[in-house]
Amino acid sequence: MTIQWYIKRLLSMEPKEVFWRTKSAARIPIEWLEHQAVQGRLVPKKHSDEKALNGSRYLIRAHNLGPPIHTLKIFDMCIDPNTQFDWHKDYVNNKVVPQKFSRLLNIRDPNVVGDIKYIWEINRHQHLSALAYAAKGEEYREHIITSIDSWISANPYLTGVNWTSSLELALRIISWAFVFPAISNQSNKPIQWLEKFSESVYLHLREIDRNLSLYSSANNHLVGEAAGLYVGSICFNWWTKGRAWRSKAKEILEREILLQVHEDGINKEQAMSYHLFTLELFLLALIVGTNAGDKFSENYLRRINSMLLYLSSVATMTGDLPWFGDSDDARGFLTSAYESNLQTTMELGGLFLGEPAYLRFSETPTTATRALLGDEKIMSHGNLKSFPVDIKSRSMFEKGGVAILQSDDRSVKLVMDFGEIGYTNIAAHGHADALSVLLALDDQYFLIDPGTYAYHSHESWRTYFRSTAAHNTIRIDKKDQSIMGGRFLWTAKAKVNLLKYEMGEAKDTIEAEHYGYQRLTDPVTHRRRVVFDKKHCEILIADTIDCLGKHDVELFFHLHQDASIEASGDNFVQVGFHNRRVVFTVLNSHFIFRVLRGSENPIVGWRSTSFGNKQPINTLRISGSIQGQTSIITKIIGSTIS
Repeated sequence: MTIQWYIKRLLSMEPKEVFWRTKSAARIPIEWLEHQAVQGRLVPKKHSDEKALNGSRYLIRAHNLGPPIHTLKIFDMCIDPNTQFDWHKDYVNNKVVPQKFSRLLNIRDPNVVGDIKYIWEINRHQHLSALAYAAKGEEYREHIITSIDSWISANPYLTGVNWTSSLELALRIISWAFVFPAISNQSNKPIQWLEKFSESVYLHLREIDRNLSLYSSANNHLVGEAAGLYVGSICFNWWTKGRAWRSKAKEILEREILLQVHEDGINKEQAMSYHLFTLELFLLALIVGTNAGDKFSENYLRRINSMLLYLSSVATMTGDLPWFGDSDDARGFLTSAYESNLQTTMELGGLFLGEPAYLRFSETPTTATRALLGDEKIMSHGNLKSFPVDIKSRSMFEKGGVAILQSDDRSVKLVMDFGEIGYTNIAAHGHADALSVLLALDDQYFLIDPGTYAYHSHESWRTYFRSTAAHNTIRIDKKDQSIMGGRFLWTAKAKVNLLKYEMGEAKDTIEAEHYGYQRLTDPVTHRRRVVFDKKHCEILIADTIDCLGKHDVELFFHLHQDASIEASGDNFVQVGFHNRRVVFTVLNSHFIFRVLRGSENPIVGWRSTSFGNKQPINTLRISGSIQGQTSIITKIIGSTIS
């Protein structure tokens, strides 16, 4: 990172955060001495109580629950399940990170670490928990033990890149909690192995507790850290300190679900991926705590229910979602490589809260549900396929900034984003997507959000996928609505205001505006009005540009990768998508359509459906110059192909 980035990051902090970070830096010499010490000397004596020694047995059921696993998929890598990893290697960029004191490693420098995400993802050990719950999982037990044992040997306390992030420690502890019931008595040397394992568990929990993500970093990282500390202190209830950790972690979870999630259920990071990620973690803590006799508050349960209701509302019948904001495919925990986080959260939440309307995304119980709730809980709710025909949903999420316009039969669903860019001062995982619209036709989103692709590597691609041009909205003078200050930092953020929302028998209307371009020499306000004709499935989008001077204006529509261009002209484009035909028409004669696909200079016409992967798509761009206030009218008409 450059000096300019550090200055921008410093300016995003309040004085108390600067003091906290300075105080944390002052501990580095003490931590260096601890990293030099014999690991066992830092770990207190365990309880002698046998139940405490086997806590996770009573909280997580270990069974051969899922289908067999033949290949592990980690981002864009396909890996043999029996692979023994070099835990410090980025296999994509063939980079091995030096094993030195963790506080001296610059994880943001690709010359040092390659792409840190590829290292951390393997070290979360979620592939091991998936193996533990797969069919014939007992065949992997020795491999799992050997893998954890080699990890502990290769990663002494505070040595190497895998001790640099408390979130990574927390997710690894959660994975260990899931695998422990299946492996605790399977080693050839169980006593010696357990001692080595328990020392590392304690040091993980100790380090999480001492280095929680606070202030402007208190986003999904803090939720993950608190969930790891909570689940770890219950499932590995081996030390007196565990009671304090458990209480502290629960207090954080109870607080953060109210701080990080709007009352209407939308995660304030404005990123669908992190909505799912934090929901998995909130649910895991809730269920493990309940299993242990430690119940959460009614406010906590209500906020989880709101998060589930939001997902139920925006998802298509088959579970396709509008992927606003950043995504790195993060999972809170993993018991099957074949079950999505939508299936996991909706089924766990639906069964735990007694809301069968949330069960429509799974035909059979997930491994996560069977592991955490048990077959008795599932059977008490009957057949999962017996969910109500009347799907539980709502149309307006004003606090979170999402509105839904849809046909009566739910076959056409338009989602408009009028929320803030993200959470805390840095809004780390938000995109410049104010007033973007996404459109689902039948089972899939047709107008899509192009995704994320990369975090720490491929800077130009990281910039594009966060930019205004990568979203279905207006760009002025080739500038973004909000200003990027770094890969996970926004220094100026577009403010958005909802003006109107009306639901009628025949038509629904939403209108909002943003002020991100007020910073221009000639200030600009972008106001968008969307009218949805529910009977004829016609959409009218009126984009009004309020200004005095001359500006270049571009309007983008990004299409699903299965969409094909059937015909086009200066003022229209006809698109085929599965069994539908969609026609886009611009009603302003001096604005023209162009179809862009897979361009790298400039970058446009791409989609990333998973981290590390990208593919060309068709992007429609309507462009022209304006002088003074101008409205661009776009009509979208869809029809079924007989």
